[in-house]
Amino acid sequence: MKKVIIALMLTLALAVVVQAAGGPMISASILRYEPTPAEQGNTVDVWVQLSNIGEKGDKVVVKFVPDYPFSLPPNAKGEVDVGTIAATESKVVKFTVFVDPNAPNGEQKITFLYKYTYDQWLEFEAPITVQTQNAVLVIDKVVVSPSQILPGQNAVVELTLRNMGRISVKNVDVGFDLTDSPFNTVGTGVKKRIDSIPFGESKTVEFTLASDPSTDVKLYTVPVNLNYQDEKNKAYNDTGKIGVRVNAEPEISLLVDKTDFASKTSAGTVGLKIVNKGVVDMKYVNIRLIQTPEYEVLSTSNEQYVGNLDSDDYETVDFIIKPLVASPRLSVQLEFKDPYNVDFKQDYNLPLRIVTQKDLGKGGFPWVTVIVVLLLVGGGVYWYLKRKKKHK
Repeated sequence: MKKVIIALMLTLALAVVVQAAGGPMISASILRYEPTPAEQGNTVDVWVQLSNIGEKGDKVVVKFVPDYPFSLPPNAKGEVDVGTIAATESKVVKFTVFVDPNAPNGEQKITFLYKYTYDQWLEFEAPITVQTQNAVLVIDKVVVSPSQILPGQNAVVELTLRNMGRISVKNVDVGFDLTDSPFNTVGTGVKKRIDSIPFGESKTVEFTLASDPSTDVKLYTVPVNLNYQDEKNKAYNDTGKIGVRVNAEPEISLLVDKTDFASKTSAGTVGLKIVNKGVVDMKYVNIRLIQTPEYEVLSTSNEQYVGNLDSDDYETVDFIIKPLVASPRLSVQLEFKDPYNVDFKQDYNLPLRIVTQKDLGKGGFPWVTVIVVLLLVGGGVYWYLKRKKKHK
């Protein structure tokens, strides 16, 4: 206000001097600006009108003064040499200025300097209305707890809505579109209302989602519908998306499925069974039998690639080893990925019990069988000889 008063006093003083001297008398004003109102984060074209009510004016120059919230964008002219303005003539100069993205709504002062014949800069200010044209409501933050939902279990979903515009919004309805989705809301409906969100502020709503027990393990995209109004009752309908991850920890069982050894110190085959007991499919399964001082691995390779192993399925692999101690323990390493390509590595230390045919009573020389056969043969010979002697 002080600047305006001082500028007015200088102009009046100059007018008195001009009238006394019979020279030029030039004043400046804003003819118009577009767009109207100006909008934060965009440029606005401002037309400055220079009017001369005195005699001819020479060396007329007008200059834009950068001052918040207005600045000069790249490659834009900040000073214009108007030249000469004849008596009772007006000339218009166009400037393009940038409005700061964080400028508040309302009237903002824009400042210019101009000079003519006397080389004395004069300042003038004018109001420009700055107003966001559209309300902007965004999903600023999503928190799912737990971050990974187990099939058949519940999770709390918090949605934080932020008003990114410069005007308040009201009657905000936020809800999920669960069509063709394995989820349902628990305890509330699929939609909630927020009375208002002032510009620059945030509000949070909370939902509880339940997944179906048969839900596949993967990342689901769930649409979020936003319906609201601005201060002028203009309605907005927006749709956002959030990701909901369904997953579980892998449950793997590794055990010795079979053995085939002639003796406890000879080379033989050991069969290992990998069982997927969880709800998560395993990908790129690889098993490695690590050699230790307790046994020697005689297979061509000490590892085998199994591939994919679905939930509630199993695979078996065989290795040829030679025990070096009476009761060796197998050192096994299992590597795989889950459906989200997260790497897993698990180590096992399995006791190996070597069971031979002899341990089962099926090995060694069949002495009992031989003795029984000999007794039967001997009895038969005795009976035959005795009968033959009787007939004689």
